[in-house]
Amino acid sequence: MTGTRRRIPGRRRFAGVLSGDTATFVALFAIGLLSGLFRELAWLREVLLAGGPAPDAVVLALFAVCCVAAWHSLARGRFLWAEPATLTWLDYGTADRVRTVSARLWAAWAWRVLLLGYVGAVLGSLHTVPGWVWVSGGLLLAAGAVAALMYVGGVRRWSPLRLPVAARAGRRRLVDGWSERVVRAMSLTFLDALLLVPGGRALPGFSLRGRTLLRLAVLGVAARGRYATAAVLLCLAVTGSHAALPGIPDAALVGAGAYVALLPFGGGLGLVWRSPGLRRWLDAPDWLVRLCHGIVLVGLALLWGLFVLASTLLLGLPLAGAAWPALVLSAAAVVRTMTRPPVDYGATGAADTPFGRAPVGLLVQALRGPDLLVAGVWLLAAAVSGQ
Repeated sequence: MTGTRRRIPGRRRFAGVLSGDTATFVALFAIGLLSGLFRELAWLREVLLAGGPAPDAVVLALFAVCCVAAWHSLARGRFLWAEPATLTWLDYGTADRVRTVSARLWAAWAWRVLLLGYVGAVLGSLHTVPGWVWVSGGLLLAAGAVAALMYVGGVRRWSPLRLPVAARAGRRRLVDGWSERVVRAMSLTFLDALLLVPGGRALPGFSLRGRTLLRLAVLGVAARGRYATAAVLLCLAVTGSHAALPGIPDAALVGAGAYVALLPFGGGLGLVWRSPGLRRWLDAPDWLVRLCHGIVLVGLALLWGLFVLASTLLLGLPLAGAAWPALVLSAAAVVRTMTRPPVDYGATGAADTPFGRAPVGLLVQALRGPDLLVAGVWLLAAAVSGQ
C-alpha cells in the first residue's frame, strides 16, 4: 500500500525563487552577476591571464578537476533527508518517500551539471580555446554526469522515479540528514560557522592516556581523515588554477586553498574550545592549547604544500616564494577561527550597505580567522609585487 503525496500548506514551491521575496532577489542578483562575467571577458583576461592564455590541455585539466570535485560533493548524500513530522504524521508512504528523495537527487545532480557547464563556458571563453577543447569538455561533462548518477543513485536496475539510494535510505538516515540540514541552516542564519565543525570518528587502538596536548591534536586530525580526499582535490585545483590563471598571486591561491583544506582538520580544536569540561580536564592554559594544535596544523599545511609544489614542478611552473609563508598563515587563521569566543548578538552594529542594512558587528565576528588570512595574504602579495 503506497502513500499519497500531500502538499503542506504554506510551504514555498521551488525554494521560494518565484515568490517575489528575498529568494527571488537573490536569484535575480546571482543570474545578473554570473551572466555579466561574459561581458567583462577583456577585463578578466587582463587581470587573470597576466602572462597570456594557458595551454589548452591545462584548461581542460582544470575543468576535469572541477568535475571531480562536484561529483565528489554529490556522493556525500546531502539529498537524503526528510522532516520527522512529515514522516510521522502525514500519509507519507515508503513509495512516495522514495520518489521525493529521488527527485531531490535529480535536482542536486542537475544543478551541478548546470554549474559545471557555466564554469566550462567561462574558462573556454576566457582562454579562447579551439573547438576540440569544447568538444572534449562537453564529453567529459556528459561522461562524468552519467557515471556520478550511476554511482550515487545505484548501479542495479532502477527506475528514474525510484533510485536505489533513495529506496535503501531508512527513517534513521533521513532524520539524521534532516538534523544536519537544520544545523547548516541555523549556522547561516546566525552567522556561526563553528556549528559546521565536523565531528571526529572513533579510532580503534588509540587512546588519550597521558593527556598530552600534542597527542590530542594529532588524534583530532586523524579522526577527520575522511576529508583527505577533499584536500587532495583542493591541491589539484590550486595547481590547475596556478597554471591556467597566472594573474592570481600564488600567496592568495595557496593561502585560500590551504585554509579550506585545513578547516575540517581543525575540528578537534573547535571541539575542545567549545567544551569547558574538556578544557578543565586538559588542565592547560589557553595559549598552550592553541600552540600545540597550531604546530600540528602547520605540519599538515606544509605537507599539503609539498604536494602542491610537486604538482606545479611537474608542470614546470614552480610556486613563488611567498606561497610558503601563506601556508603558515593559513594554519594560524584556522586556529583563530576555531578559538573565537561565542558570537555576541547584542553587538550587531548594523550599517547601510549597497545591499541594504547589514549587521557589521556580527560579520566581523563571523570573519574571525579569514580576516587574518586576507590581511596576511595582501601583505605578502604586496611585498612580492614591490620587489
